[in-house]
Amino acid sequence: MFLTLRIQHAAFLFCISAVSSTAFVYGLPAVASNRLIVERDSVAHSLSPRVDIPKALSRFPAGPLNQFLRIISTLPEGSAALDAVGKGLTPLQQSLADKVGIVTTRNDQAKNASCADVTVVFARGTTEPGNIGLVTGPPFFEALKKQLGNKSLALQGVEYPATFAGFNKNGTEGVPSMTAFINQAITSCPDTRVVVSGYSQGALVVRGTAEALPADVMSKVSSVVTFGDPRNPTAITGAEGKTLIVCHEDDAVCSGGFITVDHLTYADDADSAARFVVQKAES
Repeated sequence: MFLTLRIQHAAFLFCISAVSSTAFVYGLPAVASNRLIVERDSVAHSLSPRVDIPKALSRFPAGPLNQFLRIISTLPEGSAALDAVGKGLTPLQQSLADKVGIVTTRNDQAKNASCADVTVVFARGTTEPGNIGLVTGPPFFEALKKQLGNKSLALQGVEYPATFAGFNKNGTEGVPSMTAFINQAITSCPDTRVVVSGYSQGALVVRGTAEALPADVMSKVSSVVTFGDPRNPTAITGAEGKTLIVCHEDDAVCSGGFITVDHLTYADDADSAARFVVQKAES
């Protein structure tokens, strides 16, 4: 089954590469900011070029185009233009998912399903369909279900827009939803092992949520896994010793750059990520 999903995802990646010229993501500044609005006196600092990009990624620097995209995304007209692109990409991806039979929405918690041994709260990437997306979430869950064996698994996608403009806000739009689902899982199912995970902008949602949650709540989270994390390799608040940040060497998003093919291949890491989650759940 998982091999079939891998083949299906390969087909999807081939298709999406045709539109990769429009599916760009502008880089984040080297220092994270929780502000939703860039103030005039902080623009110069916030938009300063990244200096920690590895040599292998030097062809994807946070250069003039990156800075330009960040600037226009703070303007109503510019933000609307970027999100108009996203509105075209999302239904295209959903159509591809439908054709190959991949489910892009999971609402086990929202539907008050029975408590499971492991509960995953997942935030999808920018413009992805549903609430768990297509590129990373589904293969990760398939691998996790397989490795859990007879143990039960509950899946809940974070409800948030996942727009280009939201990426520029460091994924803060997804924090309320992820926070609510984590609290619900811990309160309603005290014996479940809670896993917090996200891909691309979803990784930023994870980080924002970890910063917002009280320490005693984060201590009850079993593991945290991010894929294509724009804040790699910065530690995630309250998740010391139980974090796995998966970033490909040539994924420029992991160093504040643009989307490359390597940002779309985290299905390849589904098995290793699932093993990490199972190990932490059993410890």
